[in-house]
Amino acid sequence: MTEPALGRIQIFDDWAVACDNRLSCSAVSLVPEGSGTAYTVLVSIQRHGGPAGEGVLRLIGADQLRGKIDMMADSRLLARVTAARDVIELTGAQALTIVRALGSSYAFELREKKALIDAPSLRGLPAALRYMDEQQGRVGSQGALAALGDGPVDLAKPLPPDPVVAVDAVPVPDGTPPALTPEEQAAARRLAVCEGRLDNAHPFETHVLDAQHALVLLPCNAGAYNISAVPLVATGGTGQWQFKVARFDHVPGFTGDPGTPPVIVNARWNPERGELSSFAKGRGLGDCGTAETYKWDGTGFRLTEARSMPVCRGAWEWPVLYSAAQG
Repeated sequence: MTEPALGRIQIFDDWAVACDNRLSCSAVSLVPEGSGTAYTVLVSIQRHGGPAGEGVLRLIGADQLRGKIDMMADSRLLARVTAARDVIELTGAQALTIVRALGSSYAFELREKKALIDAPSLRGLPAALRYMDEQQGRVGSQGALAALGDGPVDLAKPLPPDPVVAVDAVPVPDGTPPALTPEEQAAARRLAVCEGRLDNAHPFETHVLDAQHALVLLPCNAGAYNISAVPLVATGGTGQWQFKVARFDHVPGFTGDPGTPPVIVNARWNPERGELSSFAKGRGLGDCGTAETYKWDGTGFRLTEARSMPVCRGAWEWPVLYSAAQG
């Protein structure tokens, strides 16, 4: 398998930004260091790659975000918008206009009538927006977010070819899970190097992958908010299961030293889509860590999306580092 090329998270004061393999960039607001107070509204700015790349501005409520909301920058009204299901989403020209205004302002407030809802920090946003412009090739253009100039509005790097995950296996319904004998369980533990780490309170999890293969998730470690499992692929059928360590084109984020089995954290298997996901939280709040989604292709697991947040500063939505189409 070819190793996917992931983007990197960059931190600019109170903003985290990343661009993925498709030149789509996203930035999210961070709680200022030492503030000790979490945001009630997270700000997310996304700009798709390519000459026609659209901008998207989202305000995401942690609890309740309802009704008419005033977006204020340096005490002037930028827009009055309506929240639906705890989210405000603006696109197109309106989103770009507001993002550019925020990038040249000192203070940002969200108000309901005269009541302050939240005031996300703008420290670092100009640098984050310029980074997005640089990565997408928009510097000096009329279409830039921060590095505006007289260049054509559609000046941008061409989009790279979409990576496609070719799938040979046909997903099957997740009916009765495959059963393992005590001897098979012992063999699986030896292969996963998990002998005696967890007791029977954390049983094996098994799923049918396709007509020839089964997935075995063998719990190895459990903490307050993370349960780690080694993924194995089994063949042979009931009473004759043989195991191999699952193959990944990109190992999940909390895997140990090179040469050790891959580790899936808080694993979820989606039988309808044939997808295995890992969500490793750096702390219970879930505002840092790594998250990956993989597609079973008949021989191994291929990365379809990766997200990450290296700092624990209140961002519960993380930038995308990699995404792939499925064929």
